[in-house]
Amino acid sequence: MESKLLKVKDIQEYFSCGKNRAYDIVNTEGFPKIKIGSRFYIPRQAFEKWVSDYTYKECHLWKYL
Repeated sequence: MESKLLKVKDIQEYFSCGKNRAYDIVNTEGFPKIKIGSRFYIPRQAFEKWVSDYTYKECHLWKYL
């Protein structure tokens, strides 16, 4: 069964970037995340919507990718 929650490692793999850059993306204002202690969890559906919302639009992530 595919997990409904992603981790920073999954974001890193999705964008083919380093760990620090993945954390920069996760900490971007408006990025969908749940923080429990020092760990971040990203709801899969919210992440997919977030990516869709920014597809073909100018956003401030250019400095992270």
